[in-house]
Amino acid sequence: MSGDFAFRWLGAWIVGLCGSVAVVHLAQREVGWLPFLTSLLGFVLSFGIIALVPYDVWEALTLAGAKETGQEPRTQVLAGASWELIYWVTFLLCWLLCPVLIEYESAGDFTMLRRLRASLRRNAARCAGYSVVGLLLLVCLSVAGGARGGLGAWCIAASNAWGLLASTVLMGYGLVAVPRHFWRLANPGQQLTANYCVAVSMDEARLSTQFELQDVISEARAEIASRSMQMWDPMMERAFSILQQTLEECEQLYCELTNGARGNLRNFAAPEQSRACGAVPRGGEDANRLECLAQLHGALKQAALEARRSACRWDELVQRCLLLEDLEEQIYPSAVELATTWQSSPFARLLCRWHLVRSCWHGSVLLWLGSLRPRVLRAMAGICGVLSTVIVLGQFTMFSGGRSLSLLSLLFKEGHGFAPTQVFCILPLSYMVYTAYWSVFRLKMAGWYGLYWNHNTDAGNLLWCASVLARLAAPLCYHFLLLVKVKGTAFQELMGQMDVVPVLGRSFNEIFPMLVGFLCICNLLNVYSRLVQFCGFDAFEFEWAPPTSADAGDLLAEGKRLIERERRRRSEDRNLLELHDRNESRRTIPLRCQIAQLIEDGTLPCDWNAHST
Repeated sequence: MSGDFAFRWLGAWIVGLCGSVAVVHLAQREVGWLPFLTSLLGFVLSFGIIALVPYDVWEALTLAGAKETGQEPRTQVLAGASWELIYWVTFLLCWLLCPVLIEYESAGDFTMLRRLRASLRRNAARCAGYSVVGLLLLVCLSVAGGARGGLGAWCIAASNAWGLLASTVLMGYGLVAVPRHFWRLANPGQQLTANYCVAVSMDEARLSTQFELQDVISEARAEIASRSMQMWDPMMERAFSILQQTLEECEQLYCELTNGARGNLRNFAAPEQSRACGAVPRGGEDANRLECLAQLHGALKQAALEARRSACRWDELVQRCLLLEDLEEQIYPSAVELATTWQSSPFARLLCRWHLVRSCWHGSVLLWLGSLRPRVLRAMAGICGVLSTVIVLGQFTMFSGGRSLSLLSLLFKEGHGFAPTQVFCILPLSYMVYTAYWSVFRLKMAGWYGLYWNHNTDAGNLLWCASVLARLAAPLCYHFLLLVKVKGTAFQELMGQMDVVPVLGRSFNEIFPMLVGFLCICNLLNVYSRLVQFCGFDAFEFEWAPPTSADAGDLLAEGKRLIERERRRRSEDRNLLELHDRNESRRTIPLRCQIAQLIEDGTLPCDWNAHST
């Protein structure tokens, strides 16, 4: 028992540490502590559910084996009470707390109480719609066969139904797209063709968000210029102060996104228009002025978020295209370029001083980019393809009473619970979750939501991503247990409460898994886009689908031109920055002192002269 206890606590610490490091690296520095902790808890609980299911499977198989051999069964450590606590905390987090905080972050009101009221009001309207649909469904079920089960069973059934519907569409795409993605990554030319086509639409969307931000900034400047000082109100003064601060931050962001084009911002509101608007005492005439300012403030925040997110996605795409172009032309980074990328960390700067470390790191990078990378990616594509095939075959015969095509069920026979069971369990389960969650950010309905590294993910983004993962984790784990045909787990005992619920219970879990195979075939034959367009479900289309239009050649040429323009711009910016730094440093510091300082900082090695000759 002590070993099991230590193992579970070690796993909990590992999951918590990995989740904390990832969220810290993702979150913007301006994110508040409450959204940060909520999103961190959402990720940690989701990863915890995924990590505990293999242990639950091993424990159930061990208990079954002990009963068959007549041995005294060991005490079940992961009991149903543990799953009850984890599940309901995750349920409240992803279905109640995260939606409230998302709306709270996007609200444009100027006090915490008003922002909370606005958030609750928006979520109440959404919940009212869900309640009406649920009431109609309950009436229909009562008429058809009688509604059974308590409130907890209905909540589990409704949450599982949403997760199963979403995971069916997501896995139907991801089980085909993930192996393709790794295979294309191994071939830079093939991946570049797809990225060039995506670059055109992404650049148009990026410019559209910048124009939208420019328009909202212009409207906010005009509104601030129209402020009347004849009737002074503390609430109104606070609102204008917060709006002014947000406006300045948005102007700074706009300048960063447009490479310092501040001159355009100064012309947003002409002086004549400012004086004309300011002459009207609108504060006394319009009683709803504060509400209008709140709406403008919310629109300003939303436009800034969308512009930043689109810029992050564009930068990631450009960086990926530049790397693939260098790989295709066999242009690899030098030792000096790799050493300069280590300057962000003091520990990396310390390692950079050692010639052996620099040489080993440079040789490893060249070996990876030149030889290992395509082989490893093709091997990963093959492994993912095998896993996808095994999962899809198991979907068709999941509930068949005769012969089963689920190869995973052969690894988990009752009475054969051994330690590698957890290893064989975590690999396909993690792959199922990865394909579903990877596909979330490829959906057009996801918009600009995503996870952006280097502290570029805002609070609303973090909360949304954490809530989606938390909503998918439990249904996917229960779906996996049905796939491997393991019985007697504590998690199945918890989720089995919904079997008494008509329609949304066990019968719902029997029908929809078969659609995964159908959607996989549609994506494999590249007919999924045409199918969803024919059915009118354009929101469920994946934006990374291969282009099928006749002007694919024009998109390819236009995307290549855009990436080449970005390469020239970045090269010019880097040269100008280096020239500016060189000119500024030469005015005060001699060259000999500059070299000594660079060697001291670790930017240049001690034997720099020997390497330069």
